Amino acid sequence: MNKLKVALVCSFSNAKVREHLPLSDRKLYRLVRRVFGLSTKNGGYGNVAGWDTYMIELLRKRDDIDLTVISAHTGLTKRHVAFDLEGVHYHFVRVEGATLLKHLISSPSLWHRLNPMRPVVRNIVKKTQPDVLALIGAENAHISGTVLGIEGIPLIVKCQTIYNNPDRGKSGPVDAKNAYVERLIFKDLKYVAVGTGMHCRLFRQFNRTAYNFKWALGNLLPEVKPLDKEYDFVNYAMGMSDKKGYPDAIKALAIVQEKYPNVKLNLVGGNSKEEKEALEKLVANLHLESNVMFTPFFEKQEDLFQHLQKSRFALLPCKIDSVASTIRQAMHYELPVVCYKTDGTPKLNEDQECVLIAENGNVEDLATKMLMLLDDDVKANQLRNNAKEFSRRWSDDQRNSQQMSDNFHAVVEHYHNGTPIPADLLCNENIVAK
Repeated sequence: MNKLKVALVCSFSNAKVREHLPLSDRKLYRLVRRVFGLSTKNGGYGNVAGWDTYMIELLRKRDDIDLTVISAHTGLTKRHVAFDLEGVHYHFVRVEGATLLKHLISSPSLWHRLNPMRPVVRNIVKKTQPDVLALIGAENAHISGTVLGIEGIPLIVKCQTIYNNPDRGKSGPVDAKNAYVERLIFKDLKYVAVGTGMHCRLFRQFNRTAYNFKWALGNLLPEVKPLDKEYDFVNYAMGMSDKKGYPDAIKALAIVQEKYPNVKLNLVGGNSKEEKEALEKLVANLHLESNVMFTPFFEKQEDLFQHLQKSRFALLPCKIDSVASTIRQAMHYELPVVCYKTDGTPKLNEDQECVLIAENGNVEDLATKMLMLLDDDVKANQLRNNAKEFSRRWSDDQRNSQQMSDNFHAVVEHYHNGTPIPADLLCNENIVAK
């Protein structure tokens, strides 16, 4: 069987690949960021983009796919590191040069043209000659911009989000270079996978003609052991940011604490010294020092999932994500979830109530939903059971694997031969008009 050569272009990390990477102690990274007045994250290297690891694990087991992974990675001591592992051809590209130029060059177009990662990725593509390029996320401009201008190879983009979202500025600064490069990618794109109505509508503002494929994301979710409960609620993410709801979680806890003085919230995540100090100040101002515990993010995702077992409930008030991957993870591990209403979270309750949803940005409503879990064990158990059933339907590895393979083959056939794309691979475009 002739295998289809797929190059997955992304930005990810896990413990398994880091064993093969020459990584620095990050002293230079911290020095450069301090010189430019930027925040610096504490600690070493953690897992990034668990859904990329999930896709790689599914694709590497297929007989019809020859998989190459081209990924950005921080802290590499070499510009480009290549190795084969478990049948996958890995290429990791150092990202610090692109990041440094991002803060030296104000013009988005000039920065994109000078991005030092572009010639490295072009050379990798030239040598590996993939049949199709699959970009995971257009919003990470340092790596996503490297696929622009590569001719003769079809490109499909799996959108993790749409960075050009008018609401993005409500939860933090907007990176003009990320926005610019995303628009460039969308402009002439022929094949895309946009999974929600909101993101589809935003994408169609830039591109009305691209074929929109179905493409489910997932996570590798290892088995865990039950643990004694130390916390009532846990909020966890790579970074303890406002868009992930960390300040709102603390403020809501202050309301809950009036009824439950000993309520405990565990905040898990990586953050800069400045970010953590801001959250600690908020905790102190609300007199919650004995109620809120900080835990650094885990290098290995399986250790994170095991740690979640120390909490009774998941408090995940993400403000922008359609459905944050942490929500699906918590549902899988049977932690009743309190979250904010986004474009995607109501869909979790379409068949039966699986999560408690508060109005986005409404801390009082968030606290009300938290109290519902603390007050009503029957309600909590019902949510736990419903979420478990939902998770079983969602986590269909065989279906997700076949879907990706069918998409890649259809893109190649359509690009080169004009073969019609099977209708069952495409999203229902009626959602665009809603």
